[in-house]
Amino acid sequence: MATKGRWRLAMTIEPRRLARMAMASCLMFVACWQAVPGQAAEPPANAMIVVPSQLALQSDAPLLADLRERLASRVGEANVTLEILGDDRFPTSTMLHRWRETMAHRQPVGSEASEEYVVLMHDAAVRAYRGLEPPMKNAHAVAYGVRDSALREWLKDNRIPHVALDTYAERSLHWALGARRAEAGPLALWYVDDARRDTLVASVRRQGETASLSDTWLPLAGPDQDAVAQFTARRQQQGQPRQAFLSAPVTRVNLRRVQALAAEGWQFWCYQREWLRHGCLGGIFPEPDAMAGALESQLFSSAATPLSLEGLFASSPPSVLYSAREWIRGDARNDVSWLEVPESVIAQRHWRWLAFGLAAGALLIGGLIGWLAWRREALRQRRRLAMRNDQVTDLPGRFLLERRLQNFMEDAYAVSLYYLAFDSLRHLRAQFGVEYANVAAQCVAERLRGTCGGVCYPARLSDDVFVVMASGAQDPMALAQRYQEDFDTPIEVHGVPHRLEPRIGVAISPEHGKTPTALLQAAQDAADQVLASAGTEPQFFQLDMLKTAERRRILAETLADALEEESPFFELYLQPQYRLAKRELVGAEALIRWHHPALGTISPGEFIPVAEASHQIVPLDEKVFDAMLAWLSHNIMWPKEGMANGRSLVWAINLSIRHFDDMRFTDWLLARCKKYGIAPQSIELEVTEHVATQDLGQVRQVMRTLRLHGFGLVLDDFGAGYTSLRFLKELPFTKVKLDKVYVDSIADDERSQLLVKGITDLARGLGLTVVAEGIETQEQLDILRGLGCPIGQGYLLGRPGPVDDFLYRLADKRAVTMVSSSR
Repeated sequence: MATKGRWRLAMTIEPRRLARMAMASCLMFVACWQAVPGQAAEPPANAMIVVPSQLALQSDAPLLADLRERLASRVGEANVTLEILGDDRFPTSTMLHRWRETMAHRQPVGSEASEEYVVLMHDAAVRAYRGLEPPMKNAHAVAYGVRDSALREWLKDNRIPHVALDTYAERSLHWALGARRAEAGPLALWYVDDARRDTLVASVRRQGETASLSDTWLPLAGPDQDAVAQFTARRQQQGQPRQAFLSAPVTRVNLRRVQALAAEGWQFWCYQREWLRHGCLGGIFPEPDAMAGALESQLFSSAATPLSLEGLFASSPPSVLYSAREWIRGDARNDVSWLEVPESVIAQRHWRWLAFGLAAGALLIGGLIGWLAWRREALRQRRRLAMRNDQVTDLPGRFLLERRLQNFMEDAYAVSLYYLAFDSLRHLRAQFGVEYANVAAQCVAERLRGTCGGVCYPARLSDDVFVVMASGAQDPMALAQRYQEDFDTPIEVHGVPHRLEPRIGVAISPEHGKTPTALLQAAQDAADQVLASAGTEPQFFQLDMLKTAERRRILAETLADALEEESPFFELYLQPQYRLAKRELVGAEALIRWHHPALGTISPGEFIPVAEASHQIVPLDEKVFDAMLAWLSHNIMWPKEGMANGRSLVWAINLSIRHFDDMRFTDWLLARCKKYGIAPQSIELEVTEHVATQDLGQVRQVMRTLRLHGFGLVLDDFGAGYTSLRFLKELPFTKVKLDKVYVDSIADDERSQLLVKGITDLARGLGLTVVAEGIETQEQLDILRGLGCPIGQGYLLGRPGPVDDFLYRLADKRAVTMVSSSR
């Protein structure tokens, strides 16, 4: 009975106690209400960010944006100001006087001082704050990125929090020592402050990385020129770049000094994001949002009254809220035992859990129904979009074209189809952007409409492909020739003329196809035949093209089956690469051969385009990578006794441009290298000039990630296609491989020699290495050596052969002298 009585008191509270609990709740609500900005009677709080200069403002722009947003949420947008001192060094008396007047205006004499929250960015701001007389009233300050030891002691003595960048500097240095290639040599150190230098060096010694850090420690203000000369001489003697870690703030003086060093050939690793704009290779940088949060936390941690209501108990004064909560709990504890729970309450909780489960199930079913409805609407929307005209050219799309073709074929009309592929549109899109290419596509559509004259039906299948459907008894090839001549006249895009020559394929029904899909495929095969014929004339579909198309289809199906097998279906070949000056082996290029039991030997020139067209090139490349890395781990990385060491050789593997569409490719490749124990520095990835047709921004991001991990990048078939020098400047290639067409005519054509000499000198100036392929005669080798071409490959130096044959080449120590690869 006593227990029941206690529960009766707990469940049916007396009016007196209910009034006291309501009073406590009101007290809690008032405390929370007072915490909202603008409700307190005290003077409004102000926040100020003090920046040394415009350069510092630019350097810390992301951090300052996040910090200003956080301060505005605390004190209001109108109460946040940004003060720029205007000098990188200690501010002049004029600047200090102006700041004092600003402070006097913010805190007039005789007025009640408001709360002031000040963020001091870097050394100059701390010096100016220390020089204020009289000091600011009710000021709460926090410092960021202070390097001077005396200023740090002053901050400590005045109990001003300081958010330093020391951790990022040390982590960035350790990361740079590990991310660099081993053959790049030790890393020098350029610094500004002696104390920071000693801290960094001590950190390296604790981690046992002293071998990677040179003993050349150079002050940025006045370096020892003898030490600089000795370091430069050692690097030049060993063929290594001059690289150093930069421990210096971003100031105008330091910027001029670093730019002068970069002009002399120095390369830097850093820990401040702004240096990336001035040639820094990389580093570990603080996240602006996290750093802004740290500054905000330090600035407002000691505040007596919080300035924002982020949570009921977290940001309100605890002296009021916690006392009210404990009062309620203490009063109830006199009549209720908190450990005794009636069975009815337990049963009620069980029903609550059951109700919760039913509600969750209903929510899941409702979500599934909603998703199905959304998917159905998306399919309808996609169908509606397919039935619309092309948004750029206002021409019909594939859906409308196939429907028109089907209607004409059902009515037994003779239909001729003209497939126009504009490869130059893809090049314009890669070089000048999507909008520029869209304007050119609109000009193409207008010209097609004018040529048709109302008797044809033009359509646009994709970005670079247009199709014209014509009915009647006109001569198909005569009309195709008319289209060809019509596009001989250049098209002007924003006043710039461009000659867009299409590849035209012609097919007619019902001879070449009785369905829209078959007729389109026949016209496309005819357009592809233009490339095979090495001409520009329109091609009429021939019956023997069916055999070619059928063989491609069989190859695609056979390749798909072969890729599903675990073991490689191809044989791995290697072609050696030599340093031409001393005939030294420096690496090899990986090639593949396919010996099919039914189809015979299939050359890469035949099945690689099939893999590209059937979207199987990515799994094929991955299988080649796996096979090559597995062979290296078993035969080269751990050579047998008596065999020359292959660890210093560089192994080139061809890479499809489709990998640049997947940002996860780098992670996959690193995982494979780690699995087989292969250093990324020993792998080079060869890409063709077709990389110019991809999204340059994404290509640059993937390539930079690969380079940061140590992979070499080679531009294959340079000079054979449409590579712009812009790509050599913006993409981080390490080598360029001359196309064979230059080497074939180099012995008889003086212009070819001049071109090879110019490309070699240009590449050397950009820090790239030139590789000549297709060397077949001694005369070609001698000329290339005289022109300064460093590396070459070809039948004269070594034919492609199975990997086992290459092992014999490594075993012959007289035929190979191990050298480091020049990147």
